[in-house]
Amino acid sequence: MTPTGLGVLQVEPTDHCNLTCRMCAPHHEGWPTVHGIPKGFLDPALWARIVEGFVADDLRFDHIIFQWLGDPSLHPRLGELVGLAARRLAGRVGYLRIDTNGILLTPPRIDALLDGLPEEGPPLLVVFTLDAHRPETYQQVKGQDALLRVRRHVRHLLRARRRRRATVNVAVQFVVQPGNTAEVADFVAYWRDAFACQGDPTRFADEVQLKRLSVGGGSAGQAEADAGYEAATAGLQTGPLGRGARLLLWEQRPWQADDGHTGARTACPGLWYTPVIRHDGVLLLCCADLHSEMALGSLHEQGFLSLWQGRAATQRRLEHLAGRFTGACAACGGINWYSLGEGAGPAAEARGRELGLSPG
Repeated sequence: MTPTGLGVLQVEPTDHCNLTCRMCAPHHEGWPTVHGIPKGFLDPALWARIVEGFVADDLRFDHIIFQWLGDPSLHPRLGELVGLAARRLAGRVGYLRIDTNGILLTPPRIDALLDGLPEEGPPLLVVFTLDAHRPETYQQVKGQDALLRVRRHVRHLLRARRRRRATVNVAVQFVVQPGNTAEVADFVAYWRDAFACQGDPTRFADEVQLKRLSVGGGSAGQAEADAGYEAATAGLQTGPLGRGARLLLWEQRPWQADDGHTGARTACPGLWYTPVIRHDGVLLLCCADLHSEMALGSLHEQGFLSLWQGRAATQRRLEHLAGRFTGACAACGGINWYSLGEGAGPAAEARGRELGLSPG
Protein backbone atom coordinates (compact mmCIF):
# COMPACT_ATOMS: atom_id res chain seq x y z
CA MET A 1 0.00 0.00 0.00
CA THR A 2 0.96 3.64 -0.45
CA PRO A 3 -0.22 5.61 2.60
CA THR A 4 -2.26 8.73 1.98
CA GLY A 5 -1.27 12.26 2.92
CA LEU A 6 1.96 12.53 4.88
CA GLY A 7 1.85 8.85 5.74
CA VAL A 8 1.58 7.01 9.06
CA LEU A 9 2.45 9.26 11.98
CA GLN A 10 3.69 7.57 15.14
CA VAL A 11 3.30 9.55 18.35
CA GLU A 12 5.23 8.29 21.36
CA PRO A 13 3.30 8.92 24.57
CA THR A 14 6.21 7.38 26.51
CA ASP A 15 9.28 5.21 26.07
CA HIS A 16 8.72 3.50 29.41
CA CYS A 17 7.41 -0.08 29.32
CA ASN A 18 6.19 -2.53 31.95
CA LEU A 19 7.27 -5.66 30.03
CA THR A 20 10.58 -7.16 28.98
CA CYS A 21 9.56 -8.87 25.73
CA ARG A 22 12.36 -10.93 24.23
CA MET A 23 11.81 -9.42 20.79
CA CYS A 24 12.29 -5.86 22.11
CA ALA A 25 15.98 -5.21 22.76
CA PRO A 26 15.66 -1.86 24.60
CA HIS A 27 13.37 -3.22 27.30
CA HIS A 28 14.48 -6.88 27.33
CA GLU A 29 18.10 -5.85 27.75
CA GLY A 30 17.21 -3.07 30.17
CA TRP A 31 18.70 -0.13 28.32
CA PRO A 32 18.83 2.83 30.75
CA THR A 33 17.73 5.06 27.88
CA VAL A 34 16.05 4.05 24.64
CA HIS A 35 16.88 7.00 22.42
CA GLY A 36 20.01 8.28 24.15
CA ILE A 37 17.92 10.76 26.15
CA PRO A 38 16.16 10.37 29.52
CA LYS A 39 12.94 8.38 29.37
CA GLY A 40 9.82 10.47 29.69
CA PHE A 41 6.22 11.27 28.80
CA LEU A 42 4.67 13.43 26.08
CA ASP A 43 3.37 16.72 27.45
CA PRO A 44 -0.35 17.01 26.59
CA ALA A 45 0.03 20.79 26.18
CA LEU A 46 2.75 20.26 23.58
CA TRP A 47 0.62 17.67 21.78
CA ALA A 48 -2.27 20.17 21.71
CA ARG A 49 0.00 22.77 20.06
CA ILE A 50 1.24 20.21 17.53
CA VAL A 51 -2.33 19.21 16.63
CA GLU A 52 -3.35 22.82 16.17
CA GLY A 53 -0.39 23.18 13.83
CA PHE A 54 -1.68 20.24 11.78
CA VAL A 55 -5.03 21.98 11.48
CA ALA A 56 -3.52 25.36 10.61
CA ASP A 57 -1.32 23.82 7.88
CA ASP A 58 -4.14 21.56 6.63
CA LEU A 59 -2.00 18.44 7.11
CA ARG A 60 -3.43 14.98 6.57
CA PHE A 61 -2.22 11.54 7.56
CA ASP A 62 -3.22 8.03 6.58
CA HIS A 63 -3.49 7.20 10.30
CA ILE A 64 -1.85 8.03 13.62
CA ILE A 65 -0.39 5.38 15.93
CA PHE A 66 -0.05 6.21 19.62
CA GLN A 67 2.97 4.08 20.43
CA TRP A 68 6.60 3.76 19.52
CA LEU A 69 9.22 2.40 21.91
CA GLY A 70 7.19 2.08 25.09
CA ASP A 71 3.68 1.14 26.11
CA PRO A 72 1.23 4.06 25.78
CA SER A 73 -0.97 2.79 28.62
CA LEU A 74 1.73 3.95 31.05
CA HIS A 75 0.91 7.55 30.12
CA PRO A 76 -1.62 8.66 32.75
CA ARG A 77 -3.34 10.98 30.25
CA LEU A 78 -3.42 8.70 27.23
CA GLY A 79 -7.17 9.16 26.81
CA GLU A 80 -6.69 12.93 26.67
CA LEU A 81 -4.04 12.62 23.93
CA VAL A 82 -6.23 10.35 21.82
CA GLY A 83 -9.43 12.26 22.46
CA LEU A 84 -7.87 15.54 21.36
CA ALA A 85 -6.74 14.00 18.06
CA ALA A 86 -10.17 12.45 17.54
CA ARG A 87 -11.89 15.81 17.99
CA ARG A 88 -9.52 18.11 16.11
CA LEU A 89 -8.34 15.84 13.28
CA ALA A 90 -11.68 14.48 12.08
CA GLY A 91 -11.55 14.46 8.29
CA ARG A 92 -7.75 14.81 8.32
CA VAL A 93 -6.81 11.29 9.38
CA GLY A 94 -8.17 7.91 8.29
CA TYR A 95 -8.16 6.45 11.79
CA LEU A 96 -6.37 6.52 15.13
CA ARG A 97 -4.58 3.53 16.58
CA ILE A 98 -3.27 2.51 20.00
CA ASP A 99 -0.78 -0.37 20.24
CA THR A 100 -0.59 -1.67 23.81
CA ASN A 101 0.07 -4.75 25.90
CA GLY A 102 -3.16 -3.81 27.69
CA ILE A 103 -1.95 -4.60 31.20
CA LEU A 104 -2.76 -1.13 32.52
CA LEU A 105 -5.68 -0.52 30.18
CA THR A 106 -8.10 -1.42 32.94
CA PRO A 107 -11.91 -1.27 32.65
CA PRO A 108 -12.15 2.20 34.24
CA ARG A 109 -9.49 3.54 31.88
CA ILE A 110 -11.18 1.88 28.91
CA ASP A 111 -14.48 3.51 29.85
CA ALA A 112 -12.81 6.92 30.21
CA LEU A 113 -11.08 6.49 26.84
CA LEU A 114 -14.35 5.64 25.10
CA ASP A 115 -16.21 8.47 26.83
CA GLY A 116 -13.65 10.93 25.44
CA LEU A 117 -14.24 9.98 21.80
CA PRO A 118 -16.58 12.14 19.70
CA GLU A 119 -19.38 10.39 17.86
CA GLU A 120 -18.29 11.77 14.48
CA GLY A 121 -14.54 11.41 14.94
CA PRO A 122 -12.22 9.03 13.08
CA PRO A 123 -12.43 5.34 13.99
CA LEU A 124 -10.15 4.10 16.76
CA LEU A 125 -8.26 0.81 16.43
CA VAL A 126 -6.90 -0.71 19.65
CA VAL A 127 -4.24 -3.38 19.02
CA PHE A 128 -3.45 -5.66 21.95
CA THR A 129 -0.04 -7.30 21.57
CA LEU A 130 -0.44 -10.72 23.19
CA ASP A 131 2.00 -13.12 21.47
CA ALA A 132 0.83 -16.17 23.44
CA HIS A 133 -2.11 -18.46 24.14
CA ARG A 134 -0.99 -19.99 27.44
CA PRO A 135 -0.08 -17.94 30.53
CA GLU A 136 3.24 -19.71 30.92
CA THR A 137 4.18 -18.91 27.34
CA TYR A 138 3.18 -15.27 27.82
CA GLN A 139 5.47 -15.04 30.82
CA GLN A 140 8.29 -16.68 28.87
CA VAL A 141 8.16 -14.39 25.84
CA LYS A 142 7.01 -11.17 27.56
CA GLY A 143 8.50 -11.40 31.05
CA GLN A 144 5.38 -11.15 33.21
CA ASP A 145 2.37 -13.28 34.18
CA ALA A 146 -0.42 -11.05 32.87
CA LEU A 147 -2.19 -12.87 30.03
CA LEU A 148 -5.43 -13.62 31.87
CA ARG A 149 -5.66 -10.03 33.09
CA VAL A 150 -5.21 -8.68 29.57
CA ARG A 151 -7.86 -11.06 28.21
CA ARG A 152 -10.33 -9.61 30.73
CA HIS A 153 -9.46 -6.10 29.56
CA VAL A 154 -9.97 -7.02 25.90
CA ARG A 155 -13.34 -8.56 26.65
CA HIS A 156 -14.40 -5.50 28.63
CA LEU A 157 -13.55 -3.28 25.65
CA LEU A 158 -15.53 -5.53 23.31
CA ARG A 159 -18.59 -5.15 25.54
CA ALA A 160 -18.17 -1.48 26.49
CA ARG A 161 -17.85 -0.15 22.94
CA ARG A 162 -21.27 -1.51 21.97
CA ARG A 163 -22.91 1.13 24.16
CA ARG A 164 -21.13 4.01 22.37
CA ARG A 165 -21.69 5.52 18.97
CA ALA A 166 -18.00 6.06 18.25
CA THR A 167 -16.41 3.35 16.08
CA VAL A 168 -13.83 1.34 18.05
CA ASN A 169 -12.22 -1.64 16.36
CA VAL A 170 -10.12 -4.22 18.19
CA ALA A 171 -7.21 -6.38 17.06
CA VAL A 172 -5.26 -9.02 18.96
CA GLN A 173 -1.74 -9.53 17.70
CA PHE A 174 0.54 -12.57 17.80
CA VAL A 175 4.17 -12.05 16.75
CA VAL A 176 5.48 -15.50 15.81
CA GLN A 177 8.83 -16.08 17.51
CA PRO A 178 10.87 -18.80 19.22
CA GLY A 179 8.88 -20.10 22.17
CA ASN A 180 5.34 -19.55 20.87
CA THR A 181 5.17 -21.12 17.39
CA ALA A 182 3.21 -24.16 18.61
CA GLU A 183 0.38 -21.94 19.90
CA VAL A 184 -0.71 -20.22 16.69
CA ALA A 185 -3.71 -22.45 16.03
CA ASP A 186 -4.95 -22.27 19.63
CA PHE A 187 -4.55 -18.48 19.67
CA VAL A 188 -6.57 -18.10 16.48
CA ALA A 189 -9.30 -20.43 17.72
CA TYR A 190 -9.62 -18.70 21.11
CA TRP A 191 -10.01 -15.23 19.64
CA ARG A 192 -12.23 -16.45 16.79
CA ASP A 193 -14.68 -17.60 19.44
CA ALA A 194 -14.30 -14.41 21.51
CA PHE A 195 -15.06 -12.17 18.55
CA ALA A 196 -17.93 -14.41 17.46
CA CYS A 197 -19.45 -13.89 20.91
CA GLN A 198 -18.70 -10.20 21.45
CA GLY A 199 -18.01 -8.77 18.00
CA ASP A 200 -20.41 -7.33 15.47
CA PRO A 201 -19.29 -7.34 11.82
CA THR A 202 -22.07 -4.90 10.93
CA ARG A 203 -20.46 -2.23 13.14
CA PHE A 204 -16.82 -3.19 13.73
CA ALA A 205 -13.80 -4.35 11.74
CA ASP A 206 -11.97 -6.59 14.22
CA GLU A 207 -8.89 -8.67 13.48
CA VAL A 208 -6.70 -11.50 14.71
CA GLN A 209 -3.24 -10.56 13.44
CA LEU A 210 -0.35 -12.99 12.91
CA LYS A 211 2.84 -11.03 12.43
CA ARG A 212 6.41 -11.80 11.40
CA LEU A 213 9.21 -11.21 13.85
CA SER A 214 11.50 -8.42 12.61
CA VAL A 215 15.15 -9.22 13.31
CA GLY A 216 16.99 -5.92 13.25
CA GLY A 217 14.86 -4.73 10.35
CA GLY A 218 16.01 -7.55 8.09
CA SER A 219 19.43 -8.26 9.58
CA ALA A 220 21.16 -11.62 10.00
CA GLY A 221 18.65 -14.13 11.34
CA GLN A 222 15.65 -12.72 9.49
CA ALA A 223 15.46 -15.65 7.09
CA GLU A 224 15.31 -18.12 10.00
CA ALA A 225 12.55 -16.09 11.66
CA ASP A 226 10.62 -15.98 8.39
CA ALA A 227 10.92 -19.75 7.98
CA GLY A 228 9.49 -20.24 11.47
CA TYR A 229 6.61 -17.90 10.68
CA GLU A 230 5.77 -19.65 7.43
CA ALA A 231 5.84 -23.08 9.09
CA ALA A 232 3.64 -21.92 11.99
CA THR A 233 1.06 -20.28 9.71
CA ALA A 234 0.98 -22.95 7.01
CA GLY A 235 -2.58 -23.59 5.87
CA LEU A 236 -3.87 -20.25 7.14
CA GLN A 237 -4.76 -17.29 4.98
CA THR A 238 -6.02 -13.77 5.37
CA GLY A 239 -9.81 -13.63 5.31
CA PRO A 240 -13.01 -13.89 7.36
CA LEU A 241 -12.67 -15.68 10.70
CA GLY A 242 -16.06 -16.91 11.72
CA ARG A 243 -18.73 -14.22 11.89
CA GLY A 244 -17.05 -11.70 14.19
CA ALA A 245 -13.61 -10.86 12.79
CA ARG A 246 -11.04 -11.53 10.10
CA LEU A 247 -7.66 -13.20 10.20
CA LEU A 248 -4.77 -11.07 8.94
CA LEU A 249 -1.44 -12.66 8.05
CA TRP A 250 1.56 -10.34 7.81
CA GLU A 251 2.95 -11.24 4.38
CA GLN A 252 5.40 -8.39 3.76
CA ARG A 253 9.07 -8.92 4.57
CA PRO A 254 11.90 -6.46 5.06
CA TRP A 255 14.79 -6.34 2.61
CA GLN A 256 16.79 -9.42 3.52
CA ALA A 257 20.43 -9.46 4.58
CA ASP A 258 20.78 -13.22 4.85
CA ASP A 259 18.42 -15.04 2.48
CA GLY A 260 20.16 -14.73 -0.86
CA HIS A 261 18.55 -11.41 -1.78
CA THR A 262 20.29 -10.11 -4.90
CA GLY A 263 18.19 -7.15 -6.02
CA ALA A 264 19.53 -3.66 -5.58
CA ARG A 265 18.05 -1.68 -2.71
CA THR A 266 15.63 1.03 -3.64
CA ALA A 267 14.65 4.18 -1.78
CA CYS A 268 12.93 3.28 1.49
CA PRO A 269 9.30 4.43 1.72
CA GLY A 270 9.87 5.02 5.44
CA LEU A 271 11.58 8.32 4.72
CA TRP A 272 8.40 9.58 3.09
CA TYR A 273 5.68 7.82 5.10
CA THR A 274 6.77 7.06 8.70
CA PRO A 275 7.30 10.28 10.68
CA VAL A 276 7.68 9.86 14.43
CA ILE A 277 7.11 12.38 17.20
CA ARG A 278 9.31 11.34 20.11
CA HIS A 279 7.95 11.82 23.64
CA ASP A 280 10.01 15.02 24.06
CA GLY A 281 8.60 16.60 20.90
CA VAL A 282 11.49 15.85 18.54
CA LEU A 283 10.44 14.86 15.02
CA LEU A 284 12.21 11.86 13.51
CA LEU A 285 12.39 10.87 9.87
CA CYS A 286 11.73 7.14 10.31
CA CYS A 287 10.15 4.72 12.78
CA ALA A 288 13.15 2.35 12.49
CA ASP A 289 15.56 4.97 13.85
CA LEU A 290 15.68 3.81 17.48
CA HIS A 291 18.74 5.90 18.34
CA SER A 292 17.36 9.10 16.78
CA GLU A 293 20.23 9.48 14.32
CA MET A 294 17.87 11.16 11.87
CA ALA A 295 16.27 13.63 14.26
CA LEU A 296 14.94 16.59 12.27
CA GLY A 297 14.41 19.07 15.08
CA SER A 298 12.07 19.95 17.92
CA LEU A 299 8.40 20.70 17.48
CA HIS A 300 8.74 23.00 20.48
CA GLU A 301 10.60 25.36 18.15
CA GLN A 302 9.47 24.65 14.57
CA GLY A 303 6.37 23.47 12.75
CA PHE A 304 5.96 19.92 11.49
CA LEU A 305 5.94 20.82 7.81
CA SER A 306 9.05 23.01 7.97
CA LEU A 307 10.99 20.07 9.44
CA TRP A 308 9.43 17.34 7.31
CA GLN A 309 10.23 19.23 4.12
CA GLY A 310 13.46 20.77 5.41
CA ARG A 311 17.06 20.34 4.37
CA ALA A 312 17.96 17.30 6.51
CA ALA A 313 14.91 15.27 5.49
CA THR A 314 15.19 16.18 1.82
CA GLN A 315 18.92 15.42 1.66
CA ARG A 316 18.39 11.94 3.11
CA ARG A 317 15.62 11.23 0.60
CA LEU A 318 17.87 12.34 -2.27
CA GLU A 319 20.60 10.00 -1.04
CA HIS A 320 18.19 7.08 -1.08
CA LEU A 321 17.01 7.93 -4.57
CA ALA A 322 20.67 7.88 -5.64
CA GLY A 323 21.22 4.45 -4.03
CA ARG A 324 23.25 5.70 -1.08
CA PHE A 325 22.37 4.19 2.32
CA THR A 326 24.41 5.53 5.20
CA GLY A 327 24.19 5.84 8.97
CA ALA A 328 21.05 4.30 10.44
CA CYS A 329 19.92 3.25 6.95
CA ALA A 330 23.04 1.23 6.14
CA ALA A 331 22.14 -1.90 8.12
CA CYS A 332 18.36 -1.48 8.13
CA GLY A 333 16.13 -3.80 6.15
CA GLY A 334 13.78 -1.03 5.13
CA ILE A 335 10.10 -0.27 5.76
CA ASN A 336 9.01 -2.39 2.84
CA TRP A 337 5.42 -2.98 3.87
CA TYR A 338 4.70 0.33 2.16
CA SER A 339 5.36 1.23 -1.47
CA LEU A 340 6.78 4.51 -2.68
CA GLY A 341 4.18 6.48 -4.60
CA GLU A 342 5.01 7.47 -8.17
CA GLY A 343 5.23 11.17 -7.35
CA ALA A 344 7.29 10.84 -4.17
CA GLY A 345 10.71 10.73 -5.84
CA PRO A 346 10.12 13.61 -8.26
CA ALA A 347 8.66 15.71 -5.43
CA ALA A 348 11.78 15.15 -3.32
CA GLU A 349 14.01 16.05 -6.24
CA ALA A 350 12.03 19.21 -6.87
CA ARG A 351 12.25 20.16 -3.22
CA GLY A 352 15.98 19.49 -3.31
CA ARG A 353 16.35 21.95 -6.18
CA GLU A 354 14.40 24.56 -4.23
CA LEU A 355 16.80 24.14 -1.31
CA GLY A 356 19.91 24.00 -3.50
CA LEU A 357 20.79 20.47 -2.42
CA SER A 358 22.92 17.93 -4.23
CA PRO A 359 20.85 15.16 -5.90
CA GLY A 360 22.76 12.55 -3.90
